[in-house]
Amino acid sequence: MREDNQIVGKTMSAKIADRIRDEIITRKIAPGTRITAREIAEKYGVSSMPVREAFNILCGENLLEMNPYKGATVMAITPELVAQLNDLQYALESLLVELCMEGGYPKDILTQLEKINSEMAALEDDEQGLRNKRLGLNIKFHLLEYSPCKNHMAYKQFERNLYQISAIRGFYQVDLKRAKETLWEHQQIINSLRDNNIDEAIKYTKLHTKNSKLYALSDHFSK
Repeated sequence: MREDNQIVGKTMSAKIADRIRDEIITRKIAPGTRITAREIAEKYGVSSMPVREAFNILCGENLLEMNPYKGATVMAITPELVAQLNDLQYALESLLVELCMEGGYPKDILTQLEKINSEMAALEDDEQGLRNKRLGLNIKFHLLEYSPCKNHMAYKQFERNLYQISAIRGFYQVDLKRAKETLWEHQQIINSLRDNNIDEAIKYTKLHTKNSKLYALSDHFSK
């Protein structure tokens, strides 16, 4: 069977999970819909094995519920799910920032974080640029920020959670006010890391994740 060239890439199961996730988030596949590995495999032109693996990924994200011998049922993206994802991020980032500062935070990473935040600032008055580039830069910022602990289990969970939150966020409108707040919060985190001030770093990390949750539960995510 010919495999779709757009799917062959990172890992096939992850790429398929990305596609299904997008269709769930945008409601191209409605909540309550039952899907099977066979129909998805035929739709994307792939074998059933990576589709089953993709289903497992999405079950772990609470986007699918497996039905023995009957495929999977699409779950709704509810305010409760979004709130829980952000609550988990609040706990993980608070832990990771403290772990990353043990023994001093790497100065070369601080320089890179400053550069990324400057790139985000350059998009401030460019709504199209904010929509096309801001999320990618934000992901890059936080993955790099906690990279000193990338071998820790908390980092692996954080990374998965970050991509899921970002996937949901990517389908909603850009909030210019929140974009400006994010830049300021990032800079306070950078300053705290540079000063090796753990209390301040945790304080601003918690503020950042708390504000992200408030934004996530605003009208932008409830439409």
